[in-house]
Amino acid sequence: MIDQVYINIKSGNGGNGAISGRHEKFVPRGGPDGGDGGDGGDVIFRGDTNINTLIGFRYKKIFKAENGSNGASAKKHGKNGKSVYIDVPVGTQISNENNEIIADITEHNQEEIIIFGGQGGYGNVKYTSSTNQFPVIAQNGEQGIEMNVKLELKVLADVGIIGAPNAGKSSLISFLTAAKPKIANYPFTTLEPVLGILDYRDADMVIVDIPGLIEGAHEGVGLGHDFLRHIERCKVLIHLVDASEENPKKVFQNINTELELFSNEIKNKPQIIVFNKIDLDEVQVLQNDIVENMKSITNDIYFISAISGEGISEMMDQVIMTFEKFKLAQRYEVNDTNISDENIPILQPLPKRRGVSVYIEEEVYVVDSPGVERIATRIDYEDWMARMQFYKHLKTTGVVKALEDAGIKSGDTVRIGEVEWDWD
Repeated sequence: MIDQVYINIKSGNGGNGAISGRHEKFVPRGGPDGGDGGDGGDVIFRGDTNINTLIGFRYKKIFKAENGSNGASAKKHGKNGKSVYIDVPVGTQISNENNEIIADITEHNQEEIIIFGGQGGYGNVKYTSSTNQFPVIAQNGEQGIEMNVKLELKVLADVGIIGAPNAGKSSLISFLTAAKPKIANYPFTTLEPVLGILDYRDADMVIVDIPGLIEGAHEGVGLGHDFLRHIERCKVLIHLVDASEENPKKVFQNINTELELFSNEIKNKPQIIVFNKIDLDEVQVLQNDIVENMKSITNDIYFISAISGEGISEMMDQVIMTFEKFKLAQRYEVNDTNISDENIPILQPLPKRRGVSVYIEEEVYVVDSPGVERIATRIDYEDWMARMQFYKHLKTTGVVKALEDAGIKSGDTVRIGEVEWDWD
């Protein structure tokens, strides 16, 4: 099962604003008419219940949104770039390069904008003023954002069946649901989680058969990490033990140790402890001994046969009861008046840079102002009027004051984006 992949995503660049003058018959001094550039497309992830794995990302790993079109004369606005929609299975978490979760897809058709497209640049018509009737400056479009993200699928299920290999988990889920996992009398028959829908006593639940866990699973032994991460979202666990094992209590304890070492959250999930294969004569003989040995841990254990169905009704009654308690507790937490909006995480893209700042780098005064940088790259520095209009814009946006506050003197070097010149 492909349940963890790395992909590269990039939002679209904004289109450039146009520098244009109105030229029409009988319209003298028509004035500027350069339109704005279109916005670049966003990168949007969308949940889809029709997709069950991340296998589609094995070969396609680069996703790019469309760039915005440039503005044109006659105040024509450039066309906005199309966003790229990336469909993922429900239960997919998206993390950035720092391994921080930036989105969690838990519902069908849920959409999360991971990176916004670049804004389109302003055309010269936007810089018209009472003292500047024909501006010859415009703004380049904002560049899109590129980033690598990790997609990690964690199965969304209500009940997880866990245990050592060959405990009978696949037989149990096939008995309870219409799921048809591979079943054989040898370990590691199941190599990926199997989901089934249970309709029991008017309770609808999703059950997942988690592949067998072995010692060292928390360190990744036997694909342990791949299997353990699917347990994290289950509400209730059926811990199935092969009662015909030489020391079933030790097998039970080993699995719980692996859960604890991997995650405290998993360790604290409610478990229904079930011993399988009561249909075997040897297990019936040892049943009282198993109960006695388990008393140091719990008195609440169940004996079943995943083949004949013996004991499964009693076990499932307990599963339903535990599941309902979980839902009740969850509802109580949501309605708790002590919970404030401050405690609710908000998943959203990082805010864009705003305002003006100046810092000195190797005796060069560097201006950090995205909007101004995008104008600086468009200026024709051979054109005296363009330079004067640009300087006026620097004063209007506070760049000149920021440079003066930073101590700039005539002859010092200024850098805005890719452009450098001597301050005068």
